[in-house]
Parts: sequence; structure tokens; C-alpha cells
Amino acid sequence: MGTLSLVTFNTHYGLGPPRQGARPYDLRAVLADLAADVMVIQEVWRPDGEHGVVDAFVEEPGYAMHHVATGHATDTGRWPHHDPVGRGTVGIAVLTRVPARPLASLPVGPTLGDPAPARALPQVEVTIDGARPLRVVGVHLTSRLPHGPMIQLRRLQRDLPPPGTPTVVAGDCNFWGPPATALLRDGWRRGVTGRTWPAARPHSQIDHVFTRPGDVAVTRPVVLGACGSDHRPVRVRLDW
Repeated sequence: MGTLSLVTFNTHYGLGPPRQGARPYDLRAVLADLAADVMVIQEVWRPDGEHGVVDAFVEEPGYAMHHVATGHATDTGRWPHHDPVGRGTVGIAVLTRVPARPLASLPVGPTLGDPAPARALPQVEVTIDGARPLRVVGVHLTSRLPHGPMIQLRRLQRDLPPPGTPTVVAGDCNFWGPPATALLRDGWRRGVTGRTWPAARPHSQIDHVFTRPGDVAVTRPVVLGACGSDHRPVRVRLDW
């Protein structure tokens, strides 16, 4: 049997909410406080396209970083966003401090209106002695409602392994839990429920951890407090 802790967190480029001026917060300290065996991190900002705060965090505590860039971006203006002529890149990362190997990323783009037409999702296979491998899929879907997340969830569903393969799907879906589980089908369930966005006064849960209970059990689920980003982090323990 395997057991590990998992956190998913949208960093918002290391900037605070737009209504508060999108000022930088201490992302490195936040990541250190959130530290888990597996961390699914969205909006990983690399100012030069190569190195950023998340990369610096990974260098110290011995994590491995499995990263997929979703496109060029800018952190200037009223809020950070994809920009084809932006000075850096933004992406999704799965950080692991347990043995893991990268698997092929899962394409979910292009999608009408999505500024990241080549959007793809990282996935890794975690191996813990005595347990079957656990597949972890890191998610950050388009925010182009209403059609965008639905299209991308359907594409993701086609590429997920069948029941019987321990798998967790975690991240920012930009979509509510009940319709997301319906689109994923095949017995997927939310592992944690609670409002995650916007962080100061959340009214919606768009950050999720999905498992199939027959394959992976979720315990100790919690939506954590606001910590700088406009999203609240989610933490769970996984047993399989």
C-alpha cells in the first residue's frame, strides 16, 4: 500500500489578486509552508522562460520538477496573462520528493478562445516501495467559459487510464466540481469540497483533486487559507 501527501496550488504568477494591485508575495516561503510529497503547481512563471521562483524552490529541498509550458506570457498590466510577445513563459509543474518518472504530456488544446492553443498537461508516475505505481496528472484548463473547460475535460477523459489504474487528477479546472466529474465519467469523484476562488472571499470551487475511490482513497482533505495568490491551496492524503 502506498501513502503520500498532495497539494495543488495556482500561484497566480507569484502575484496577488488584481483588485489588490497584483503585487508580488513571497511565493518561495508559501511553497515551503505547503511542502508535500507531490505538489501540482499552476501558473509557474518564468520571467526569462527558463528560471523562476518555483525553480529556485525546487533546487533547495530536493524536489524533482516535471514542467510543461503552456505558452509565452507577461506579468505586467492589470493582471498576468498569456501573451505571444510576453517576456517569459507560464506553465504547469508537478513537483515530487518521492521517486517519479515523467510520462508523455496530455494535449487538451487547441480550444476556441484559449490563448494557449498548445495547452498540455504534465503527468508523472510515482513509485513507492511495496505499492503499485500511482499516476499523477497536473491540470490547468482554460478559463474561457462556458465551452472551454468542458471541451478540455472531454479531451482529458479520453486519455486517462481505465479504472484499475491508480490515478489522481489535480489542479485548476476553471470549472465547478459536479459537472467536471460528470464529464470525466468512469467513476471519478472529488476528493475535497470547499470554495477556493477568489481567495479573499471565495464563492466557487474550481481547484480540485479527482480520484476513483476504488483505486485511490482520499483522506484528510482540506482547503487551506489564502496565502497570497487569488486561489486557495488544497491538501489531501492519498492511499492506494
